[in-house]
Amino acid sequence: MLTLARLAVATLILSVTLGFSDGASSDRPVARAIVGVVIAIFAASIGYAWMLSRGQDLRTLAVVQIALDLAAWTAIVCLTGGPASPMSFFFALTTLTAAMTLGAEAARRTAIVGVGIYGAVAIAMTADVLPMLPEQLKRTPLTHGELAYQIVINVVAMLLVAALGGSLANRISRAGAALARMEASRAALAALYEDVLRSIPVGLLTCTEAGTIEGANPVAARLFSVPVETLLGTPVTRWLPFLPPDVFATESDPLAGDATLQRPDGSLHVAYRTAPLFDREGKVHGGLVIIEDRSNIEAMRDAMQRAERLAALGRLAAGLAHEIRNPLGAISGCVELVREAAGLSAEDRQLLATVVQETERLNALVTDMLTFAKPRPPELVPTDLVALAREVVTLANASSPRARVLLVANNVHELMAPVDPSQIRQVLWNLVRNACQVSPEGEVVEVAVRRRDDAAEIAVADRGPGVPPEQRDKLFDVFYSHSTRGTGLGLAIVKQIAEAHGARVDLRTRDGGGSEFALVLPLPPAQPATAQH
Repeated sequence: MLTLARLAVATLILSVTLGFSDGASSDRPVARAIVGVVIAIFAASIGYAWMLSRGQDLRTLAVVQIALDLAAWTAIVCLTGGPASPMSFFFALTTLTAAMTLGAEAARRTAIVGVGIYGAVAIAMTADVLPMLPEQLKRTPLTHGELAYQIVINVVAMLLVAALGGSLANRISRAGAALARMEASRAALAALYEDVLRSIPVGLLTCTEAGTIEGANPVAARLFSVPVETLLGTPVTRWLPFLPPDVFATESDPLAGDATLQRPDGSLHVAYRTAPLFDREGKVHGGLVIIEDRSNIEAMRDAMQRAERLAALGRLAAGLAHEIRNPLGAISGCVELVREAAGLSAEDRQLLATVVQETERLNALVTDMLTFAKPRPPELVPTDLVALAREVVTLANASSPRARVLLVANNVHELMAPVDPSQIRQVLWNLVRNACQVSPEGEVVEVAVRRRDDAAEIAVADRGPGVPPEQRDKLFDVFYSHSTRGTGLGLAIVKQIAEAHGARVDLRTRDGGGSEFALVLPLPPAQPATAQH
């Protein structure tokens, strides 16, 4: 800005010089000298602007520019009348420039230098030490009184400008410092606002009265599984279709409730609440939507209900163990005695065999109920999972005529892991038994033991009809079974034992049909299981 002002002043001086001269003025020494000084001012200003654009030190450039200005105004004053020159006010202008760019102290020093230069020019030209050009000699010389008056007026003007400029510089400095503090405070407040929005543990959407989303915090973006930018500028009903279109109309009441969000990766149970958004004057100019993830609360509620059901089942199972097991033992013993009697027909023996088989099934059901209702903590010991799986496969092949069970060890002859052998054997038996039940007769059920990074995996794969997607969430619930012969306890026991071991059960769909249930057991990082190939 000051460079442009300097160029404007130089242009004005050039125009005045040419305007008040006749056609031959360009041949006069004074006019030529003034034009030369103006050209020098233009060149210096262009150089100053170029260095400023190159990122040079602003304070150093300002000092150099002020020094050049003082030299230029000294030449102009000498060429236009010396102490009586009307251009002497440029010294005051340079003092003001110093105040605005370098501060009050620089303005005082510039004023002192300007007064000194002006005084030196006045004394030198009055004493004929500094000769005048012929054109200047034609002018009427000033009397001593007029000369003294001109000197006093110019000196006082420069000192007053220095004082006023210094005061102005101090005020500008204080205003700049206050502005910097306000800007820092505003930046800190904006950062705090962003930190608060980022730290709020619930999703927050700010919307216009028309229902367009103007702002969203990161939690809201995570709840919708999209970036924040995707939410901005879109209708809120696109993401929350259960909200009415006029949810943020002035006369609308706040809403609250539970809902299910449909996301690309599935559904999420949430609680939502709307509220009006007020400005400083208390007028509504939009609305807020607060969204809270309730999946953990729902999971806790389900866990509590499951615990209550298990407690009730435990009380029931304790009574059934005595009330059913003893009669079952008596029935089984009596049937065995009758089967040994002579004279029974083949049909009678078949009926008695069926009774024994069903008695064993009822006894197994009671055993499963007791196992599930009163689980014991696992007793972890180093166990070879390959050998354990081989035992279960042998037992399954001896007891299941429907399907052939095959052990696939993937060239792993030994895989040691800290588990409770009897409980993991129960898990594997339940999975193999289910696989044999759902597989068509003659199909092969594969039992695979393998190492996956820091986990050991025992997988049972069948060629059954598979598990429909709508049944996957309920498959491990107590008493839920998609088989007509199932009790709904086998997979529930599998999940219970897996969780007690800190493991998980993965359900996968096989290529070509069927399912694979994989028990994934974590291995201790300090003592990884040894796998011999």
